[in-house]
Amino acid sequence: MGGWRLLGFVLIFDALALIILYPLLDVFSCGYLVVSTLLAAIQAAVNRRFSTSKEVERLFYSKDIDRVWDRFVPILGLAEFAVFFEYSHWRPVPELLGRSMQISGLSLCVVGTIWLLWVDSYLVREFPSHYRRGAIMTSGPYQHFRHTRYIGLLATRSALPMLFGSAIAWVLAIVWFGFIRRRAHLEERYLSSKFGSVYTQYAAHVIGIP
Repeated sequence: MGGWRLLGFVLIFDALALIILYPLLDVFSCGYLVVSTLLAAIQAAVNRRFSTSKEVERLFYSKDIDRVWDRFVPILGLAEFAVFFEYSHWRPVPELLGRSMQISGLSLCVVGTIWLLWVDSYLVREFPSHYRRGAIMTSGPYQHFRHTRYIGLLATRSALPMLFGSAIAWVLAIVWFGFIRRRAHLEERYLSSKFGSVYTQYAAHVIGIP
């Protein structure tokens, strides 16, 4: 999804979310929408940066490695409307909702977004030169973690059920973990085949998604 299209989608998403959440617009629901909108703005900026080269864009977003991701991620995003409805209207499992859990969820969402901001700023600066040199990235956020963007994404997705105390959101978080883990492993397989022992030795000394 292109940068401007993504921002347009998010603005429409936010408007519909506000309508659904209207009976219970509080610091947690509004905080989540603000942080998720910031996250989308970061992604839109990255999209615009890499859209100048189709070859680099396809490699950066692993479009030839995983053809499923782009089809299902928007569906998972739209499923969040059910989470908002559960939070503001339904509450089938009220025991899942607690203020301390919500505070932890909002904090995790903020931390995950800050992490992704750092990772993406590093990638915008370093990815093109590493691509031209045919080298893997081992500095910055990649010094200790190899699935840097997916770790941040997993943090923000895990924050959703904590924030909204939602049974639906816990199911979505599990599905998200499955998709993220699958994509990370597909990329690992590709990088291992491309860089051989250079990548496998690097991967053995840094943390990744199991």
